[in-house]
Amino acid sequence: MATIASPAAARMKSDRIFYTGAGIAIAATILWGFAPTFYLSHWLTSPPGTPRIGLLLALHGAIFSAWMALMVVQPLLIARRNIPVHRALGLFGVGVAAAMVVLGNVAGVVAMNVGFQGVGDPFVFYALPFFGINAFAVTVWLAFRWRHFPETHKRLILLANCNVLGAAIARIPLDLVQAGAPFNVIFGPDLIIVAGMLYDWRTRGRVHRVWIVGGALVVASQVAMMVSMGTAWWHGFAEAMAALAR
Repeated sequence: MATIASPAAARMKSDRIFYTGAGIAIAATILWGFAPTFYLSHWLTSPPGTPRIGLLLALHGAIFSAWMALMVVQPLLIARRNIPVHRALGLFGVGVAAAMVVLGNVAGVVAMNVGFQGVGDPFVFYALPFFGINAFAVTVWLAFRWRHFPETHKRLILLANCNVLGAAIARIPLDLVQAGAPFNVIFGPDLIIVAGMLYDWRTRGRVHRVWIVGGALVVASQVAMMVSMGTAWWHGFAEAMAALAR
């Protein structure tokens, strides 16, 4: 007689597909956006600034790539019930995230002096990595804080990636993307929030509070960034930060 899968088993299977698929989609977006200036830069562009700056940006890109790899691997480990390896990689991920925050802030400042290759006014664009990487830091810290609550933890990790996708979207070499800036660059990552809410509603019949409360805070930070980035006081702040790296 055929065995009927329990609701919990069916939900676990659908979670594996959703969270792994989301990780792959995020990684693909990062690869696409940063291909000209990082992943394929050896063939497409010249290194930015001095060799020291090039090394810093390469290290930043490598750490960022390690995080993206974890976004794909970790849900697969949970699906295979390989909890010990998942937890070990989780501790490694804390170190990767911390390095991302430090290097992301430093690279954002340094990159203003090399023009943020092809993205317009570097002092205005600096708002994107500044708000993004620091919102990422808060969200990842909360994910670590609630790591023993899997339903909350995995949603916070996915939510964290909303904060670091904007810079990649801004670099996608499509007229459709560039014509819609800054709105698609700022709010494009929120498709993750929408997808998470729809997925929860479809599989659980309700939306998890991470998407409601956390999603609202992420959108609020994006609105604050959009309002700030064109102002004189932001430009002055960005110029002062850039001067520290000269």
